[in-house]
Amino acid sequence: PALYHGGLLELFPPRHRDRAALTLSSLATTLRRWLVTQLIAMLLIGAVTTVFLFVLNVKAALPLGILAGILKFIPIVGSIFAAIPAIAMAFIDSPHKALVVAVGYLVIQFVENHLLVPVLMKHGVNIPPALTLGIQALMALLFGFLGLLVAVPLLAAILTVVRAMNPNDMREISAEANKAVAASGGRG
Repeated sequence: PALYHGGLLELFPPRHRDRAALTLSSLATTLRRWLVTQLIAMLLIGAVTTVFLFVLNVKAALPLGILAGILKFIPIVGSIFAAIPAIAMAFIDSPHKALVVAVGYLVIQFVENHLLVPVLMKHGVNIPPALTLGIQALMALLFGFLGLLVAVPLLAAILTVVRAMNPNDMREISAEANKAVAASGGRG
């Protein structure tokens, strides 16, 4: 919204406001693309899971597929939470069917995490796949579940801001950081 955009721009010196406005607009576009990419992945996972469960004739296949799509929003663990009720529902019919559903969910999860999401993020938000996995691991380690939730949009935002900076800006920031370290007596 314009209120927040204008308020943020007031935090920047007047000579940098035009550039900050462009960066903020770019940031909004990046986060919008991330959200659309997430929605596409959720839709695909929900559809594939629903078809998979229908083929196996698992009771409540449609609600379980919808649940898988919705929980896809939670990176990595959302798929685990979605698999539990599906495996339980398949177990009602037979342990063999439950095992097949568990393996199917593992395959879907593997394809999602190693192929679908990195490719979608690379094309939708222009985030390198290895960086996506790395930031998720780091944020989960540092901040737990909440860190995992915000890892990819935070990375997208940081990369957008860094890409908006030119080499002169980078040198200026580096020089200021070096001065601050020298002024503190070399203690970081």
